[in-house]
Amino acid sequence: MKRLVNVFCLVLSISLFQHSSKATEKEVVINLMQRPLNYLDLGIINLEKDMERSVDRIISKYTSRSLTNLFTDRVEEFEMSVVYNWRKTAVIASLSIPITKGLSADDYLSTSNRCREIFDHLRFTLLRKQPESTLSVSQVASYLVERFYPPSNQPWTLPEEYRKSLVKLVFLEIVLRPTNKYALSSSVGPISCVGNLSDEVESIKIVHDSTKQ
Repeated sequence: MKRLVNVFCLVLSISLFQHSSKATEKEVVINLMQRPLNYLDLGIINLEKDMERSVDRIISKYTSRSLTNLFTDRVEEFEMSVVYNWRKTAVIASLSIPITKGLSADDYLSTSNRCREIFDHLRFTLLRKQPESTLSVSQVASYLVERFYPPSNQPWTLPEEYRKSLVKLVFLEIVLRPTNKYALSSSVGPISCVGNLSDEVESIKIVHDSTKQ
């Protein structure tokens, strides 16, 4: 009987996704929200938990005395959020970090590289439990499917194009913002870097003064 139920679930899952061989990000969102439990909300909640755990690793790495410390030591000043942006059809996982130097025009290159470094480190922390050791769309897709779909939904039956669209749906953003004192004394604005979890480091977009996005 149990085997028949599993077979039925498998057939049902396949039928639900047959039309999604050319899935777009909007189709992924619609499918997630049509579930008995809103899987979009489920994925956002799971990403938030992973981000919270990962932030501790970021803080411990970049507040080490043996490194150039750009960050304040006050954990509460780190701002983290995971939200769905309807206008952009994107889930954006964002980490905003206060810094006390490095945002002047002369520092753009080094601080941009630091932003990408933090992005890559946070990404690695999120993906560290995946069996694939090399960064790829497949590795990221496996991670996100685990976050947005419970095992009872037979997520391994998702078509490949659907999995790729799920990867395109989720963005990671790092914002390096000046502390209030630094901003007032030097008239500087934030720098951010943003990209999909599967993006190569050199492809991560840099935005100078991210308040103007």
